[in-house]
Amino acid sequence: MQSIRKIQLTGGSTYIVSLPSKWVKNNNLQRSSEIKIEESQNRLILYGDVGVKTEIEKHLILNSKMDSKSIERALISLYISGYDTLAITSSYYISDETREAIKKFSKLVIGIEIFEENSKKIVLQNVLNSNSYPIYNSIKRMSLNVESMIYDTIKGINDMDNDLLKNVIERDDEIDRFQWYIYREVKGKSCEDPNSIYYLIISRILERMADHTVNICKIWLERNDTDIPYKKVVENLSFSLDLYKKSMALFYSKKYNGLNDIISFKKTIMDQKKELLDLGKSSDIATISFSSEEISRIALYSTDIAELAMDMVLSMQNETTL
Repeated sequence: MQSIRKIQLTGGSTYIVSLPSKWVKNNNLQRSSEIKIEESQNRLILYGDVGVKTEIEKHLILNSKMDSKSIERALISLYISGYDTLAITSSYYISDETREAIKKFSKLVIGIEIFEENSKKIVLQNVLNSNSYPIYNSIKRMSLNVESMIYDTIKGINDMDNDLLKNVIERDDEIDRFQWYIYREVKGKSCEDPNSIYYLIISRILERMADHTVNICKIWLERNDTDIPYKKVVENLSFSLDLYKKSMALFYSKKYNGLNDIISFKKTIMDQKKELLDLGKSSDIATISFSSEEISRIALYSTDIAELAMDMVLSMQNETTL
């Protein structure tokens, strides 16, 4: 439902606008009823009943035995869809394997706790007030985690520190946690923030960058040759990290200047990849070639962030000077 209303001035300083009568009736409002008004960028969002919060309840019925991965995948999809309470039930009983998968899931995502449990039922409940943890903060945390993962990968390769490389791999779960939370929040609140779509896209980019970083760690943990030209690998990955930090800084600044400079590095990235591949001809070609692909993807995703930032910045402006 959409309608156009004129703003009126009363008392010399108070601006008023009439409410659509159909909306008032549908929300059971009358004279002296209270409504809640929230500001979001250039929008005002009205809530008809300020005293009642609609609880979203969902049910997952386990009719057949499923492997833990399938259950986890279903639980993630339900988490993203949004609920306050999720009741998981079985007509017979919930197996130990399924129970462990559900408990693992509750620890893997943000804001979900096991509220009730018996042999045939497990109830999950959302205990996080998302208003106290906005999407923007999640993006900040996620991006800083990716930055530290890349930095520690560089250090791990440079120092030949396998324990540090393994630690980076273990931290990938934290990135997934934030991405699923962002998916959930964007789905539930996409109408409230015009930048939600950009946060959703960048969360996906950050998740992919973390995956490529993990892949690099795995490649170097499985290397056969200890005499690999690692300095060039470290140099290229350090360049990618620097590009990533600059692109994120520009994304947060919401300014146009400098974005084209980041985007223009695409050719440089591919040239660096070719140089690294040439070194692999006289060394461990598998380690070098696989590393060069993963490193170039991290750098190219940094240019994608700059392009996304440009889309966001220009969408916010009615007049742009290039």
